[in-house]
This record gives sequence, C-alpha cells and structure tokens, in this order.
Amino acid sequence: MTDDGPDRRRLSGGRITASIVVGVLAGALLWLFGVDTWFALAVGFLITAIGLAWAAYSGPSAVKWPQEKPSPLPGTRSDVVRLAWALQGRRGSVREPGFRALRELASQRLARHGLDLAAEEDRTAIVSLIGEPAYAALHPVRGILPSFGAVTNCLTALEAIDRPKGQHAQ
Repeated sequence: MTDDGPDRRRLSGGRITASIVVGVLAGALLWLFGVDTWFALAVGFLITAIGLAWAAYSGPSAVKWPQEKPSPLPGTRSDVVRLAWALQGRRGSVREPGFRALRELASQRLARHGLDLAAEEDRTAIVSLIGEPAYAALHPVRGILPSFGAVTNCLTALEAIDRPKGQHAQ
C-alpha cells in the first residue's frame, strides 16, 4: 500500500486549529465593525462549528457499502411484482416477460409427462392434455401475445394436468 500523503478521512489537529482560528477571526472582525458582542461570538462559534464539520467530512469515499443487487428468488415478493407487471397487457395482450414465464412453466409441467412444448410431433398429445385454447395461448400466431384471460385459462389447464382425476380446482 502506498502512502498518498495525509489521511483525508480523519479530523486532524491542524484542521481543528484552522477552524477555531477562522471562527475567532470572523467573530473579532464582526465585533470590530460594531456588531453586538454576543452576536459576534455566536457567529464566531457558528463558523467554527461549520469549519469543524467541513474538516471532519471525508467526502463521498468515506464509507463504501457494497452495491450488490440481490438476484430475486422464484416466488419472492420481487418476483411476484415483476410477473404482475408483466401480465398487465397493452392492447389486450400480456407483455413478453409474462409470456416467457408462462412458456417456461408450461415446458416444465409438460416435461413431467414426457412432452416437449417446442416439438411439433408432441402437439396432438399436448392438445389432448391441456386443450386447443391453452395450446394456442402458448403458440401465438404472427407474434400477437395472448390476452390475460387466455393466460389464465392456460394456467388453469396446466394446473389440471397434475391434479388427480375427480379433484376440482378450489
């Protein structure tokens, strides 16, 4: 470590002395110009206090707290807020992050049944499992993302594939 001169992050004796001298000189100068003694003393003390505070100030580099941005864990409040924002659609359709989350969930749920959402050969099996409207929501036509209602229906269909027969959604 190199020594770059005096430590600027510490209140030194020289700085204290300089602050006091400037405060006393300011008070004395005011008194010489005819200001009331008590007012001149108060201004001198105020200037001394400001000088001490300024001398003690070490600048923006005094405390460097880590600026680490925590990565949101799935299901945490920030994740839910992010998804809620993504599902608020413009012009009737959900936003891209919400659609990606839906596709990811669908891929995971269908993979449990040995089906690949991206594979065209699995289309018939997927449609028989979740229905044509849910499949259409997962494969938008001409890049038009599904509506919030279509996403809700798709999520209900994806939930139903893992539910035992005869058990209804609550």
